[in-house]
Amino acid sequence: MANEADIRILGGLPITVEYTVQGAEPDVGIMQAGVEEWWIVAVNGRYPKKGAKAPFAWLEKRVAARKGEEERIRDELNEIAASDDGGYYKDY
Repeated sequence: MANEADIRILGGLPITVEYTVQGAEPDVGIMQAGVEEWWIVAVNGRYPKKGAKAPFAWLEKRVAARKGEEERIRDELNEIAASDDGGYYKDY
């Protein structure tokens, strides 16, 4: 199940991100739940037209080019997921 969050990237650009959370699995050494995948679904409140292929590829390229931006986004999403955990964000 994907969750959605509104965040700002690249110095203030508002985006909407969908993300999935991988639960903690202490039996294999994963002691904390965390964001597994995330993807951009809207920029500044605008969603792409249906059927658009890779509508935000340009933005994903800019995020990848900026050192530390992907890690900052993942950290922010982890904080959001921890505050709205849905019952599966449990540390062991």
